[in-house]
Amino acid sequence: MLRWWPLVLAMGCFSVHPGVDRNRMNAHSQSTRALVDAQQVLELAARSEDPALRAQALSLLVATSDDEQWLNRAWMDPSHTVQRAIAQSHPFRLSDAHLLRPGADGLAVGWVLAVRTSPVQQIDWTATDDLSDDLVRALCGNEASQKVVLGLVREGMVPPEPLLVNVLARSGLPEMGSALAEGAMNAEDEMRLPMALAAQELAPEAGRTALVEVLRGADEMTRLFAVEALTRLGDGPSLAWLRRAAHGEPGAVREHARMGLVALGVLRLDVAVEGLSSSDRDQRAWAAACLGLAGVKRPLPRGVVAALQSTWRDESDAVRRSVTQALLVSVGPGAVPVDQTRSPGEPDAVSVMVSGKWIQQDKAKSK
Repeated sequence: MLRWWPLVLAMGCFSVHPGVDRNRMNAHSQSTRALVDAQQVLELAARSEDPALRAQALSLLVATSDDEQWLNRAWMDPSHTVQRAIAQSHPFRLSDAHLLRPGADGLAVGWVLAVRTSPVQQIDWTATDDLSDDLVRALCGNEASQKVVLGLVREGMVPPEPLLVNVLARSGLPEMGSALAEGAMNAEDEMRLPMALAAQELAPEAGRTALVEVLRGADEMTRLFAVEALTRLGDGPSLAWLRRAAHGEPGAVREHARMGLVALGVLRLDVAVEGLSSSDRDQRAWAAACLGLAGVKRPLPRGVVAALQSTWRDESDAVRRSVTQALLVSVGPGAVPVDQTRSPGEPDAVSVMVSGKWIQQDKAKSK
């Protein structure tokens, strides 16, 4: 069994002891070994029985290799989770032959068609009552399917598939913004917020009206999701909503919104650093995510990086993933404090993230 954590440790050793001469002398050999080990971590994860971990690893293997074998292997994977991950991360590397493969997932194909500038003009797509299949035909220019899609969206007949809403938003179909806004009022509870948020991007006035209505009397979880989505959107109306929420009644939503304002550069980083110590797991994870978003725009101070590193050993996997992502995007793989005592076994999401970043960083330097 691959001992992946001691191997990944080599990736960060220079950041931990930058002044030790022997590390500099051995830098080339240790860096080479680390890259080999990182590749092994990804390849082992690509064979995982967990489709989410497999999707994560295969997406990174495709990104770090010019060889089409990983792309073809991933696209042939029986899991829709894997196919959708590849479509989202590598839409322009998928050929028409890939899209026309029997058994290809409709939503994965739909995403590729929505983002490509030269869609497949003729596609023999099996006729079903599934919205994603109607959407594929609509994206290929079938006017009858376009009408069907718009009608189903207006009726709120959108299944609980987050990627489906993203494809609809990118479809370019006329009146899709207003259809999403109207459909948000008719959809099942779990789809109302995603549809209203998508509508706000396409048809701001109708979308804002729908969003206000969706959030009126919404439960705490829905409002927390809204905070996170609007933070990542980061436009003027989103910022205004977050400011209001940050001055609302004491509670999780207000704290979530305040940390969202940290991500957008409105409030000090200290607000999110304090959130890392929250008793609520979701708040800790969101605090780390917001620090990561802030770190994309400006370097994080050493004290903030240290606070993230201290939180890396959190008991929650969700928090550890969020902290790892924040450290990777704001500092680099050397900043992730790996655990030398962890027992060997199948790689997890964190080890795959670190390994992928290490290989991507080396590939960028070699160009």
